[in-house]
Order: sequence, then C-alpha cells, then structure tokens
Amino acid sequence: MVSRLLVVLLFAASLPAQRRLLVLSIDGMDSRYLRDADQLRLRIPTLRRLMKEGAVANGVQGIVPTVTWPSHTTMLTGVAAARHGILTNDQPGRPGQRWWYTRFLKARTLWQAAHEKRLKTAAVFWPVTVGAEIDFNIPEFWIERHGHGTDLAPIEQHSTPGLFDRITRADPTFPVSTLSDRNILVATRFLLENEKPDLMLVHIADLDGEQHDTGAFSRYARATLEYQDELLGQTLKSLPPGMLLAIVSDHGFETSDKVFRPKAMVPDAVVREGLVGAPTAEAAAQLRKMVGQGILAREVLVDEVRRLAPDLGSWAAAFETAPGITLSATPGPPVSEGDHKGVHGLWPTRPGYRASFLLWGPGVKPRRLGEISMLDLGPTFAEILGLSLPDAQGRSLWPQLR
Repeated sequence: MVSRLLVVLLFAASLPAQRRLLVLSIDGMDSRYLRDADQLRLRIPTLRRLMKEGAVANGVQGIVPTVTWPSHTTMLTGVAAARHGILTNDQPGRPGQRWWYTRFLKARTLWQAAHEKRLKTAAVFWPVTVGAEIDFNIPEFWIERHGHGTDLAPIEQHSTPGLFDRITRADPTFPVSTLSDRNILVATRFLLENEKPDLMLVHIADLDGEQHDTGAFSRYARATLEYQDELLGQTLKSLPPGMLLAIVSDHGFETSDKVFRPKAMVPDAVVREGLVGAPTAEAAAQLRKMVGQGILAREVLVDEVRRLAPDLGSWAAAFETAPGITLSATPGPPVSEGDHKGVHGLWPTRPGYRASFLLWGPGVKPRRLGEISMLDLGPTFAEILGLSLPDAQGRSLWPQLR
C-alpha cells in the first residue's frame, strides 16, 4: 500500500504544473508607445521591465475593422470578424448598442475552451462576456455613458452574484459610481489574490478615451499610460506563482489633422475601413492621379483588400491617405481642418499603425519578435494553457517564446 502511494505521488510530481495566464488589454496602446518609449519620454518603468525580461512584438497587425469589440474577440478566437460574428463596435442600425451578449458569438472562445477543461476563469470589463461561462465575471456593459465613463450599477446586474460585495469588503474604494482603470484593477487584484484563476481577462480603456479626446500620443495620453503603468506595477504584486502575463492592445491610433472627402472630387468613390475604394476603373484612374500629391499616400493591393476584407473584393482599386489625414463620407469641401482628436478603424497594414503584444513570466525567454498577426494571439494563449482552438486562422507563437 505504501509503495503504491509512493508511485502515485511520484507520478503526480512528474506532471507539468498547469500554467496560468493573465491577458491584460490596454485599449488603444499603439505599438509605438512601446517601441518609441524613449523618444516619447515615457515614465513607464513597469512596462520597460516587462519588455526587457519578456518577449515583445514589433507590432501586431489587426483585423478588419481595427476597432475594439471585433479585435478583442479575435484575440480570444483566432478568427477574423466575419467568422466570429462581432463585426463592429455598435450593432448596425443600433447606435450605442454593443454586442454585449455571448449569444452573438459564432466562434469558440478561449474562455469556453478553458471552461470545458474545468479551468478556473475570471474576466473584468472584457467585451462580449455578458452571460459567459466565466466563473468570476464583471463584463463590459452600459445602458448609457457619460463621455467615456461607464456607470457601475448596470455592470453589477450582469456580474457574478455577490462578487461586488466581496470586492467592496476587501477594498471599500471599489464601488465608485463610474468604472475606471483603477477600480477595474482593484477587482483584478482581488481575484488574483483570492481566486487564483487559471485564465483571467482584463480590459482597461482610459488610454483609448484620452486619445479620442486629445489626440494620439498627446501629453495627456502619455500621462494616462504612465498612470496605467503605475497601476500595472501594483497588479504584478498580486500575480499568483507561475502565472504568465500577456499585455495586448486592440488597435493603433492616429490624430485627425485634416479630413479628406473623396466623393467631393470623385463622385463614385467609396469610404470603407479606412480606405478610399474605387468601384470602377474610371474612378480608380482619377484617384490614382492623386497618389503622392499630399492626400493619398499609396494604392493598396486589391489582393490584400480581398484577403483582409472579402466583402470589398468587387472594388477596382483601393487607396490610403497620408498620415494625419482621415476620411469622411459626409458632404463638404474636399479637404478641411480636422478636429485633432484621435482616431482608429484604419486599414490594418497602414504604415506604423499597429497594436501591441508582450508576454512575460516563468518560462518565457527575453526576445524581440517581428510583426505578428492578431490572429496568432488566440492559438498562442490556448497552447500556453494546454487548450485548443481548432478553427483558429493564426498560428501559435508559444514554441518561439518558451
């Protein structure tokens, strides 16, 4: 009997420990914040440490469209928006109504794979998680917003019962009326310390909101990221032993210095997904003459357009604007002053316009990756946890990183 018990104990000791993973999305963190931290004079000691000790990509090419809800869903499914069903931020024809509920999903998610393997899961303010099979869930949800602020009360109604009370008893500063990065990470630290989930998903969005208000890389946006870095440093102290940390973002950012209305010059032109589309050869010829003249920077290969956005495949040609010039389909002059606020939703291969990826923790070797695809994130996270996303369109990066 003793020898049998010894064999069982030795066998259990030889099994690899279940890896844990925290995925923290810093909404709107363009990869240039990390790549050009010195030039931007950013005081981000925590992120700098993680970049030095972990694996960091030179940039992440997004999916169409490069906006928050489709991108966050791609990170956890490994498939493009047309496959997972979250096609936009707002549901078409329903301004302000996001794809709150998991019933809208058409693809298998990382948290579903984890739930099936009986892994403990948690999520705080992650898109498309109302009704998710997540053990400890505080989903992104609102009825109305005040600027970029999100009321806490409607979120609590869709959260794991009793969770708000537990967090409040541990930290009475948590239940302020409006959700912010600070109390999102208060909830995160509570769950890391008390529940030690195998998979945790966290989404903070104050950097995105600040850039929409004051422009990409503005002094106010930089200050916001510096505060997020401070909160991140506090959060690292709560990581359970053996947990890996993935820092991700959903899209890059630019500032709208000028607005171009192509239909004022080429009536047949179409504005979609950050591109000027030419539905006919005649329109294409007219737009082609404008390339390099200060407004249109380049012609995008039609094969690329068909690959990333099959529904635009009937176009004869597609064109992209120069940096700082955004597109509008509204009536008005061909070119006018922009509002100097931040924008995204641009074409995924636009030069310099990339999301971020950083992986840090036990077993991750320090290295610099080239550019990767957002489609690679889901299968990478799945392999880290010993899970499977068989329909993923990307490939796992874990063999390169461990």
